[in-house]
Amino acid sequence: MEDPVNTAEFWEACYETDNDGWDLGGPTPVFQRLASDIPKGSICVIGCGRGYDAVTFAKEGFDVTAVDFTGIAISEAKENAKKANVEINFVQADIFDLPKNLHYSFDYVMEYTCFCAISPLRRYEYDRAVWQLLKPEGRLLGLFLPLDKELEEGGPPWGVTKEELYKLFELHWELVSEEMPRDSISKRIDREILMVWKKK
Repeated sequence: MEDPVNTAEFWEACYETDNDGWDLGGPTPVFQRLASDIPKGSICVIGCGRGYDAVTFAKEGFDVTAVDFTGIAISEAKENAKKANVEINFVQADIFDLPKNLHYSFDYVMEYTCFCAISPLRRYEYDRAVWQLLKPEGRLLGLFLPLDKELEEGGPPWGVTKEELYKLFELHWELVSEEMPRDSISKRIDREILMVWKKK
């Protein structure tokens, strides 16, 4: 039997019942900082949700593509982009079955709350999916959480450790930087790690 988290219906139901604890109701402070600090380029925001971070990068002059599994998220993200008067290419798709025209297209991929929402059994698939989106030497901007939850406790969100992240990405990526951001929202301080990985 298929794990429900692998279906769009599961996530549609989360939005419909307001079971969306991952949603901050606005942009992520860590990515607001990054968007103003890093060189501009093309970026794919995976699991974009209501599009707050996609809008942040678009406002800073990035060429943004935003992907989500669910029609509800994409519809609300489009509304948020319209209100902000920014252009974003929205794609409703499973990150494990993305349109081929997106492959090898981006300078950056932004990750936040997508990794922890997928089945841990698919983490190596995730590695491959993200790698395929990036141009040579493209960068994964990943804010990974929760670091304080055991995998055995289930999910979503499923826990992850720094050691697992090193092991997962070491083959196809070079670690550029990592930090425990102090500008995380208060309830996630010390529970998430910002890692920048460069595609080998």
